[in-house]
Amino acid sequence: MTFFSQMILLAAEAEEGGGGVDLILPDIDELIAGIVAFLIVFGFIWFKGRHWISRMLTARQEAITGDFREAEEAKAEAETLLAERRKEVAGARDEANRIIEEGRRSAEAIKSDILAKAKAGTEEAARRAREGIEADRERANEQVRDLVALLSLELAQKVVAGSVDADAQQVLVNRYIDELEGMPH
Repeated sequence: MTFFSQMILLAAEAEEGGGGVDLILPDIDELIAGIVAFLIVFGFIWFKGRHWISRMLTARQEAITGDFREAEEAKAEAETLLAERRKEVAGARDEANRIIEEGRRSAEAIKSDILAKAKAGTEEAARRAREGIEADRERANEQVRDLVALLSLELAQKVVAGSVDADAQQVLVNRYIDELEGMPH
């Protein structure tokens, strides 16, 4: 059974002849004595303890207010520090971008310098190669002139030493042509 159903059952018994309700409710004299005792204790505590309770509540209220102020100050300080850190991070980011850009410019300058030096080196090598080829060509021309002069002298000596007839000259010319063809180029 539930509490509510028990109360209904007790009320019904009380109407019929009483017995059960007297068990729950105290005697009137005891009830009045309990109420008076409670009021005396409450009055004593109120009279003696209200200042203490008031001071305690005031101190608690001041402590909470102080904690709240400290929290507000800490929050303001944290926001200030956060703003400073954000500025520092932004400054560091700008500095990093500046360093990267400076590195790019430096790399471009070095690249241009290396390319200019390489171009100058190749132009110098090409110039020396052209000069070498020209010198080799001059030497080859001189050697060909010397060879032609030498062959001309030999031909002249053989022509003078041999007979002057046309058949002999033709044989000599053919022999020298064969010798020239057999020479290394």
